[in-house]
Amino acid sequence: MRSRTLLDSFRFAVDGLVYVLHRHRHMRYHFLLGSVVLLVSAVLRVTRVELLLLCFALALLIISELINTAIESMVDLITPEYHPLAKIAKDVGGAIVLVASVTAVLAVIGVFVTARGLDTAAQMQARPAPHPLHLVLVGIACVVLAVVLAKLWSGHWDLTKGGLVSAHSALAFFCFVTIIYISDYPVVWGLAFVLAILVAQSRVEAGTHNVREVLIGAVVAIVLGGSLYLALAMRNVP
Repeated sequence: MRSRTLLDSFRFAVDGLVYVLHRHRHMRYHFLLGSVVLLVSAVLRVTRVELLLLCFALALLIISELINTAIESMVDLITPEYHPLAKIAKDVGGAIVLVASVTAVLAVIGVFVTARGLDTAAQMQARPAPHPLHLVLVGIACVVLAVVLAKLWSGHWDLTKGGLVSAHSALAFFCFVTIIYISDYPVVWGLAFVLAILVAQSRVEAGTHNVREVLIGAVVAIVLGGSLYLALAMRNVP
């Protein structure tokens, strides 16, 4: 048996994440709510520290769900029949998710429901545009969520190969849209577009995706990225 490489470890970790997303609707809800929270954080122009707090709380929630799933799978493997100790193990796993959920809710309330946050919501136009890195984080989360949901909806488990939407193409064209909104040089736009095309072409030539799936990925990224940046006024258009 060959030794496991770093790439293999990463692929197996992604497989585990895909399994939980496919089998547990609560995890899909976590990802959806996490994307919404990040989007609202950009709208309210939260500070860097507040953004880090939100990301930590969301990561804690997702990690707790992964741990709970691992505990449940191990218990089912050891004793498929009812056992008091198995019940305790599963209950403790559920408690982990409960504590993480309460922590995430408190973090969201603590960041959003403040005098400054409410004042920001009431005077949106008077606030400066959010930092570009903040919007890039929100955009990537939205694009990845859209790709994951589309692949799972089509019954495809592998997030890196095949499926209804090309994830590589989506991320490449999202980078292209991002560069348009942070750069004033058309030459840079053109280079970014060429690189996105090359990424899409590589997926088709490798046989991982067909042209339709690559085009869907590009459209998803352009629509989500363009809508996000225009709505949040990342760039002042004269």
